[in-house]
Amino acid sequence: MNIILDKELISTVMKGKRLRLVYNPYAGRRKLTRQLDTVIRIFQESGYEVCVHRACSPEDMEQVASQSNDVDRFVIAGGDGSIHQAVNGLLQIPEDQRPVLGILPVGTANDLAFALRLPKSIPEACKVIAKGNIFRMDTGQVNDRYFVNVASAGLLTDVSQKVDTRVKNTLGQLAYFLKGIETLPLFRPFHVEFEKDGQQHSEEVVLFLAVNGHSVGGLRQLVPRASLTDGKLDILIVLASGWPETIRLLLNVLRKEKVESEKIMEFQTTELTVYTDRVIKSDLDGECGPESAWKVKTGPKISVLC
Repeated sequence: MNIILDKELISTVMKGKRLRLVYNPYAGRRKLTRQLDTVIRIFQESGYEVCVHRACSPEDMEQVASQSNDVDRFVIAGGDGSIHQAVNGLLQIPEDQRPVLGILPVGTANDLAFALRLPKSIPEACKVIAKGNIFRMDTGQVNDRYFVNVASAGLLTDVSQKVDTRVKNTLGQLAYFLKGIETLPLFRPFHVEFEKDGQQHSEEVVLFLAVNGHSVGGLRQLVPRASLTDGKLDILIVLASGWPETIRLLLNVLRKEKVESEKIMEFQTTELTVYTDRVIKSDLDGECGPESAWKVKTGPKISVLC
């Protein structure tokens, strides 16, 4: 029997370049699953030995990422929630053993991919990963959890957690807005206390954001000065002021219009401890985050291919 050896594959294995691809099979209308063979081919032709993992849950993504010190590249195919799980897993690995993160943006909002200017095309995004340009970016941290785009609490911030995956895949970002309108009648403001520049603040608020990236929930340039490399978080707080004024302020913020109002606080910080009058849930990158109180701070940097 004649055995034909794949010389390219043998060369790949001998080079020792290993890549783990973890994908969310339900992200972005199953966009990745239809192009999976193309993705593997591009990575193999770029000299990588590829192993593929189909994630069965968000927790599964994080666990696989946390055990990926045996590869050079860890590629996550999904949206911002999937990236969030991957980053929280990778940051459990010592930095000198941690693989570089690659992203195939196949989610709904793809906020981090926008900030990194990654191609929307899956094959083109694969080529970016194969090219190997490494970018060192900031992360944020709330208590013991990390985030890449935004930590939030208050009005509309947990919408992405409540949207059914099938509805999200069908309607895209419109699903978020529809669910947000549905939750408005049930919301009530909450009280926060924090210290800034040596001064104590005690405020009634409807929205709290700690922003690391340029895009939040598909809203591009929500905080224009936010940077992935400045080592700071941009804080945006909308104070309670009655529903008509609150809705007007929120609409202006969402439209990225310049808002001159004493009901909006904006500042930069590297660390902020926030206390609330009752237990409030937070949202990190569209995933469930820690309950209050929160110690919000800049986290460690992570290497990303872009």
